[in-house]
Amino acid sequence: MKPLRTATALLVLAGSAAQAATLELGLYQTVTTNGTVTLRKVDTTLPGQTLRQVAIAKTDKTLKSPRATIPVPAHTTYAGQLHLPKGATAAFSLDGKTFAATPMKTVQVTEHGRTVTRQVPAPESEYRAVQVTLPQMQLNTPYTVAYDIQVD
Repeated sequence: MKPLRTATALLVLAGSAAQAATLELGLYQTVTTNGTVTLRKVDTTLPGQTLRQVAIAKTDKTLKSPRATIPVPAHTTYAGQLHLPKGATAAFSLDGKTFAATPMKTVQVTEHGRTVTRQVPAPESEYRAVQVTLPQMQLNTPYTVAYDIQVD
């Protein structure tokens, strides 16, 4: 078992670094009891375990177009199942700095006996961060983003 670190981060606003909101991160395991599915917070993990990373953003004032960057924790792999608040959009990063709806990577392939460099969509397993943009955040309203990760 190994502990995975989660943190409280700041939500950065598009076009304005002067305002911020809180972003609380947590790791959860899906538990089914008597047919009811719930999430249970975890502090330690096992290799191969699939967990749900949940980020809850709140603000004490109305914000327009806030953007949050949520890292995929170290020693884990992004496993999809992204859930966003209504109207939100997401972009993904292979390096935590450059984001795109579908990140591309450079590969070399052999075609007709020649080595050719191509840009291809990166597999989701290579994503290192998710950047979420909300259309607006209302005062004291929680906004939840969640996706699955697999422990390496």
